[in-house]
Amino acid sequence: MEKVAIYGWAFNPPTLWHQTVMTKMLSQKKVDKIIFTPDWDRLDKDYWISKNLRIKMLENFYESILNQWFNVDFEDHFLKQKAQKTTTMDVERYFIEKLGLQPHHIFWIDVIESMPNWSWNTNHYLENDLKKIFLNRKWFILPKNIAMKNYIVLDLDILEVSSTMARQAIKTKQSVDSILSLPVRDFVLNNKMYA
Repeated sequence: MEKVAIYGWAFNPPTLWHQTVMTKMLSQKKVDKIIFTPDWDRLDKDYWISKNLRIKMLENFYESILNQWFNVDFEDHFLKQKAQKTTTMDVERYFIEKLGLQPHHIFWIDVIESMPNWSWNTNHYLENDLKKIFLNRKWFILPKNIAMKNYIVLDLDILEVSSTMARQAIKTKQSVDSILSLPVRDFVLNNKMYA
């Protein structure tokens, strides 16, 4: 059965690190397909930029990925929805219905401790049933006893470059050439985003 991973982060903005995660996961055959599915309203995020600009920026990023990988899809359902703030369970239900299979979800490893306490996780679906791919962080020490099933930890051995770093560099007028791909960098700077 095809192993599909949902990459449903904020991507505000999408960085070279996000691109490298997809490249490494696909080239190392950790998954068969990645669905790049940025979200909009979330319980834990504010975006500070217009929705239309953000959508265009993410479309530019996706177009540059498509030049390298045919097995990355772009799903804008959660990016464009207006009704509610998105949770992982919303994404899980949507893709099970759409794909007819249960996908894997990509997370940073450090959420492994907080995930069981997420307010809407009342039936412990996240720990027991959700298929999880945790991306390792060099500074994070994995607890010895994890009350969690259906997960793998990947160490992709890549330098972490965050969206926060990109926003800070733009705000302080520093170069983002080592953080953002050229299409994203040009779009962000031309539209004076995050300045």
